[in-house]
Amino acid sequence: MKTTHFLLLPLAAALSQAWAAPVAEETAELSPVTVTGTQQQKANTVKFNPKATLQPLPAGDGADLLQSVPNMSIIRKGGSSGDPLFRGLGGSRLAINADDQFVYGGCSNRMDPPTSYIHPSTFDEVVVTKGPQTVTQGMGLISGSVHFVRKDPTFHEQPYSFNGSTTLGSSGRRDASFEAGAGGKYGYVRLNVSHNESDDYKDGAGNRVHSNFKRDSQMVQLGVTPTENTTIAGTYERSRGKAAYADRMMDGSKFDRDAWNVRISQRNITPWLSEIEARYGSSEIDHVMDTYSLRPVTMMMGKRAMNPKRRTDTGNLKATFDWDNVNLQTGIDYMRDRHTERNGNENYASSPFKPTQSFNQLGGFAEAAWQRTDKQKLIAGLRYDKVTAVYETYPNSDPNRTIKYPLTSGFFRFEQTAGNTKYYAGLGVAQRSPDYWERNRDEDLKKETNRQIDAGMIWNKGNLHLAASLFAGKIRDYILIEQHMMHHGGHVMTMARNIDATRFGGELEAKWQFAPSWSISSNLAYTRGKNTTDNLPLAQTPPLEWNNTLAFDNGKFSAGALWKLVAKQNRYAKGQGNIVGQDIGASAGFGVLSVNVGWKFNKYATLQGGVDNVFNKTYAEFVSRSGGFVDPAAGIKTTRVNEPGRTAWLRLQAKF
Repeated sequence: MKTTHFLLLPLAAALSQAWAAPVAEETAELSPVTVTGTQQQKANTVKFNPKATLQPLPAGDGADLLQSVPNMSIIRKGGSSGDPLFRGLGGSRLAINADDQFVYGGCSNRMDPPTSYIHPSTFDEVVVTKGPQTVTQGMGLISGSVHFVRKDPTFHEQPYSFNGSTTLGSSGRRDASFEAGAGGKYGYVRLNVSHNESDDYKDGAGNRVHSNFKRDSQMVQLGVTPTENTTIAGTYERSRGKAAYADRMMDGSKFDRDAWNVRISQRNITPWLSEIEARYGSSEIDHVMDTYSLRPVTMMMGKRAMNPKRRTDTGNLKATFDWDNVNLQTGIDYMRDRHTERNGNENYASSPFKPTQSFNQLGGFAEAAWQRTDKQKLIAGLRYDKVTAVYETYPNSDPNRTIKYPLTSGFFRFEQTAGNTKYYAGLGVAQRSPDYWERNRDEDLKKETNRQIDAGMIWNKGNLHLAASLFAGKIRDYILIEQHMMHHGGHVMTMARNIDATRFGGELEAKWQFAPSWSISSNLAYTRGKNTTDNLPLAQTPPLEWNNTLAFDNGKFSAGALWKLVAKQNRYAKGQGNIVGQDIGASAGFGVLSVNVGWKFNKYATLQGGVDNVFNKTYAEFVSRSGGFVDPAAGIKTTRVNEPGRTAWLRLQAKF
């Protein structure tokens, strides 16, 4: 109860001060509706607000947030730090960019994916690009990219702003986020503090899943605006955390990240040179996984610990040009990535860090959009990257062995508007070099090349919205991770090799506001992949998923229901997969119902609540990793990590 009071008191105090103050004429911009999905309004792009309340339970990290995107799957490991896959592809095939910095985890077993270090409340917008249909978001967009965006705050009407939220839920879930900003003509400051924690949750059968976590983050951003066209901004982020895992024999006892970046931008330089922007930043991750901090010590495992550390420095310079109906973005970007590690028992901290792998990347890009007519647009882009990868120490290679990967990516897209409908079609090519995790399995892997067609339509008329996105592609030298049982000792060896693969699928969505304050929406997502080298299904490809939402919102009260239906998956390749996990067999289909209500009881505040998995269904996603020890103390195992059972939550949101 002390923690609950700690989370609620600051927000309650802020609300009481707001009610005591004179009421402004304008209502603060605060949606009273619990959002249960995202909508595509642009070609190959989905945008949404990360601060909005999403169901299931409001997001605690970046992976939780991405669950609302159609065809985005999350590989569950516990209560936090899930790994996102878009259209069945994740890892470094899905670029994760936060505030124009690439985020990478340090764990060699993917315990800390990039999204585990992303706190949604500290960002203003999320942009998901489907497929290799941009070159401005970095290299290797085999699956696409996710860009967490921070916008420059404005203080035209008031010199300050404040918003916050507190969430309480089942299994001891306690979240809080507070953001404050102040500024004027010549600059601004913005602060954000967030806290997320939970005890172990229970699945629908009542089994306790080893899944507790605790995460804290702080962010401060300072901006100087000496002229209306000049911005100099600096940001510092700090996050600390720990998380228990049900899919393995170790837990993450330390998730530390410190990051900073500096940005300088000059706008409206000439009638044709719109902006020049330069950025530089650095991020350091210090991660510890062990067998003793968050679970009972066993004789088989003893006390073991691993401490990887990763530092990533990034920089980019971009210029934007505008000539009548042509927009051109061109620039260069750079990354320096260093990975070190130390191992041992509980005294691991006395050992020195040893270098393992390092990467240098230098790239250049150009992306142009030509508004040929009022109804026709052509977009094209090209980028070239050179990646230099070095093994400092590796058992099977010479020290400091260096491999260079030249990478070429590009795309072309045609967009046409006819009446209420926008059509688009594009061809994209993306190349990706083997990443740190893959090179740990094999040092002689080839680069991947994805050639993909993306097409679709978006139709809006009155109270109706329809959208369809389709894709088909072939990946040459796809990097497959597979497990092999060794004959001596029964040990499992994880290896990597290149194969060829084909994929196709897409997303369909519809929304109809059939009456004042009432709407119904639906989205269907499907991906099918084949390993053409082995004549097998492409592993870790999720099954057909259908989400349906019924929502009511009259501006003061809201209510909604989300019905998630997932088909069974019989297409699998046992022992094959990616850096996150491998297929372990077929999965059953399931249906889950979740409901929510909301009350905007003040111009500044909204109270929302919901119940996820109303009927306490016991189920697991197909792409989930193996269950491992779900309850280490009781020795309970499951085939996969089961999703949470019935979960109730309550959220208080305020914005001034």
